[in-house]
Amino acid sequence: MRLAGFTLVEIMVATLLAVLAVASAAGVVARGRGTYRSVESQARMEETARAALDLLGAEIHMAGYLGLAPPGTPVAGSTAVGNDAPAGLGADGGCVASLALDFAAPVAGADGALAASQGVPLGCRASPQGRSIAGTDTLVLRHASAIAARPEAGRLQIESTRRSARLLADGTTVLESAGRLHDVETSAFYVSADSTGLAGRPSLRRKRLVGGAAPSFQDEELVTGVEDLQVEAAVQSDDASGVADRHVPLDHIGADARPRALRVWVLVRSDVADPAPVALPALAYANRDLPPESSRYRRLLASRSFELRNAGPSS
Repeated sequence: MRLAGFTLVEIMVATLLAVLAVASAAGVVARGRGTYRSVESQARMEETARAALDLLGAEIHMAGYLGLAPPGTPVAGSTAVGNDAPAGLGADGGCVASLALDFAAPVAGADGALAASQGVPLGCRASPQGRSIAGTDTLVLRHASAIAARPEAGRLQIESTRRSARLLADGTTVLESAGRLHDVETSAFYVSADSTGLAGRPSLRRKRLVGGAAPSFQDEELVTGVEDLQVEAAVQSDDASGVADRHVPLDHIGADARPRALRVWVLVRSDVADPAPVALPALAYANRDLPPESSRYRRLLASRSFELRNAGPSS
């Protein structure tokens, strides 16, 4: 009796079928992994946009806060940005004179430029490589800290009562029990072309006022992946209507209009490249018009409006 076996042809056919099955399974796995990476990248972009807007919103809500003094109260020592600071109130960091002191403009900035206001560029370089992204806005916010502080020489502070406010940096208070002391918080938000340790990865950053031997500005990285920041102010004409009827860039706010809210846009770029270029649609927002493009990096545009809770009657 002869035992039956597989012929060479049968073995080759079986091997081919096995190879095809493995290849098909590998393709399914690869497509599944690609879909997973895409979904995960989308989730990270949404998280990045949410983090950036939450951070900006918290600062915007505080802008113009003066401690005990009502918002809009004239602040002794306040100096228009670009002008020399009063003796003892200057801040180091090489940004621009009186950047921290212009409490007449608790909300300021520049449209499409690294500047403290229209025509007043920031002298301090973008970090970490000295490259900001052209066309992105700068947002400058000034306010007193949310909680009271102790006198501290070398830190810019604001002393306030219910009727007045003054700036100091030597820790010397003059209003005694009638006053309350807060640290001054000033930030200039901007977009860098690079992140710390990763050239070419954009990031939302800020120049932030800190204390020490003397008040100074230091650069902080806030959120990586943000490649555009646009800000417009909701303003109303001074006609007692009380209606914020139009949005304008920060450096287009006229003397006859008061900002009551800010609308902020952030454009986020994915941190993982797609295997092949994808078609990105055109985007129109603020005063920006981005054409459609083909890129391996997806993008996400997010926007939110924030009320200026401490705008004051003259902001």
